[in-house]
Amino acid sequence: MRYTIDREARIFHLDLNRPVSAQDALEQALALLDAEPDIWTWDWIVHSTVVPEDATVEQIARLARIFATQKGAPATTVLVSDDGYLHLWAKVMDFQFPHRKHLVIRDIAMARDLIFSRRPGKMNRK
Repeated sequence: MRYTIDREARIFHLDLNRPVSAQDALEQALALLDAEPDIWTWDWIVHSTVVPEDATVEQIARLARIFATQKGAPATTVLVSDDGYLHLWAKVMDFQFPHRKHLVIRDIAMARDLIFSRRPGKMNRK
């Protein structure tokens, strides 16, 4: 798992394209978020061309329970994947994660632009 923290843009980019189990990625992400709690309320990009085979509903539910305790303005999670069915899971995640919209795209180059286009004050994007 690799990640990038863009403090100026308030975007957390999580790259799951290296061989990593979903459970290991979750544990690493939770440790990072414990150390950097502001990131919970930022916009996220989760890049996983293929969803890890060991990903479970319970792992997502665990993350959702923690997200539910966070206070902040509405935020966006852009899921970058070739998975043709991920948009269905994204719709469910909109209900699991309060104040967070989940969108699925296939092109990582478009992820930041999509986030900026959804923010208030679009003219002031970085």
